[in-house]
Amino acid sequence: MIYDPDSPALQTSLYEVYRQMRDHQPIHHDTRHAQYVATRYEDVNAILQDPETYANAGVSESKLLMPMIVYMDAPRHRSLRALLSGVFTPRRVADLEPFIRASTRRLLDESAKESRCNFMRSFASQLPSIVICDLIGIPEARRQAFLECTEAMIETGPGSGPIAKPAGRIYKEFEVLLAQRSRERRDDLMSALLDARVDGEGLSEENLLGFCFNLIIGGTDTTMNLIGNGAVLLADHPEQRRRLADDPSLIPDAIEEMLRIESPTQALPRRTTRELELHGTPIPANSRVLVCYGAANHDERTFEAPDEFDIAQPRARHVAFGFGSHHCLGASLARLEGRIAFEELLARHPDYVVHDDGGWVTSHWARSHPHIDMQLDPT
Repeated sequence: MIYDPDSPALQTSLYEVYRQMRDHQPIHHDTRHAQYVATRYEDVNAILQDPETYANAGVSESKLLMPMIVYMDAPRHRSLRALLSGVFTPRRVADLEPFIRASTRRLLDESAKESRCNFMRSFASQLPSIVICDLIGIPEARRQAFLECTEAMIETGPGSGPIAKPAGRIYKEFEVLLAQRSRERRDDLMSALLDARVDGEGLSEENLLGFCFNLIIGGTDTTMNLIGNGAVLLADHPEQRRRLADDPSLIPDAIEEMLRIESPTQALPRRTTRELELHGTPIPANSRVLVCYGAANHDERTFEAPDEFDIAQPRARHVAFGFGSHHCLGASLARLEGRIAFEELLARHPDYVVHDDGGWVTSHWARSHPHIDMQLDPT
């Protein structure tokens, strides 16, 4: 067993490596990256529900970026999270459906003009980018720049650059936009954040930039990979794709299975606040623990036949969106976008052909195809 997240080879044997880790080293000490990797569902679930022992603040990524709620602990995390909770209520998310469906249809119309398209670039990445940019208040002329930066942050292999570079571009873009909103408010999240008060005080410039950064990254990459991974899974399982095309009411359950079997976010870090021991492995205080969602979602101790993609099998206990106090705020929006995307794709192009899925991007944290060469209307 070789667990090396820097190696492109890991992506091709990812779930076999995860299985060996779960069986033989459920808490794997990855000395090269100075971290402990948790792979069993029971352990991942327990870690996500114990923020006092496994903190978000202080992980290495937080030192490279502006303050983000994903890297904060209570009570600050709870206060700032409350600012956004009203944006992602079931009613407000449901109200977005007409806009998302119209955007989906337009993107599919444009993609169908080509005999073959790069589905990742023409559709899977564009749809969530359009939706989250509209919510934040990013003008259409600037959206592609944000999308390029967020895509650049997925890859973490040997050929990738430091995340500080694309992150810096995103901060600079938001500095300009926030300055404009300071002069003229609009009905968008940037304006709401500028007017927000936490414990009687407005958000600092760093917190504003961190908030906006968190929204654009979380609102784009996860849903992009859900749609891309799901399209390839259905191409690889044509009988299940036909069932969904014939009965779209099955699509929400299929979305959950897509999220489980190819989790868009594979792993995120925590920091131990005290010395502890798991499965006989001592873990010092202030250690980095990588919480491996992707491995947990394939744990045979929790899921029957976990490596099989089966839309008829109710396996909604997955942790693709995390769990506990840091459960993904935008999960309901991602599910809505995914449902609409596959309703429209399968209604219009039920027999699409994937000629090349590009393999997998080398990434410490994401599961993503670099491109998908797709023929929407095979003849």
